[in-house]
Amino acid sequence: MTDAFQGWDDLTDDELMAALDEAVAEADAVPDRRREAARAAFTWRSVDAELAELLHDSALDAGAAVRSAGAAATGPRSLAFGRSGLTLEVEVDGDQLLGEVVATGDAATAEGPVTVALQRPDTPDLATTVDAAGFFRFAGVGTGAVRFVVTRGGWSLTTPWVTL
Repeated sequence: MTDAFQGWDDLTDDELMAALDEAVAEADAVPDRRREAARAAFTWRSVDAELAELLHDSALDAGAAVRSAGAAATGPRSLAFGRSGLTLEVEVDGDQLLGEVVATGDAATAEGPVTVALQRPDTPDLATTVDAAGFFRFAGVGTGAVRFVVTRGGWSLTTPWVTL
């Protein structure tokens, strides 16, 4: 390109082609680390559509504040999350976690198995496949911060972090 570049309209066809060749050559020189960062940033475009809302938490019920700490700790806790046609219901009883995925609309017609991942901040994810009725189970679940990611085909639901 010439040093006296005034604008794209001032370029001849040969100069424009040379500029495009340079741009393509630069694209090939982008490091893999930057490409991965760009892909990761791009996934945030739909984060609000994928986040579920906490619909119910039995630990937050008005009666839960009146119970003694011992009774609240030994009884099962139920949580429900939802987002546009998809509901995740979870019951935690001791170290056992039972759940159900209820899908309607587009989520119900998506192809493929439904998987549920239990995520913790500092440990590998636990994952399981939901059965034909929509139920799943995790054993040996301890206390601490968790969130759930439900996926099937092209959709997913990610819950907010909760403390068990």
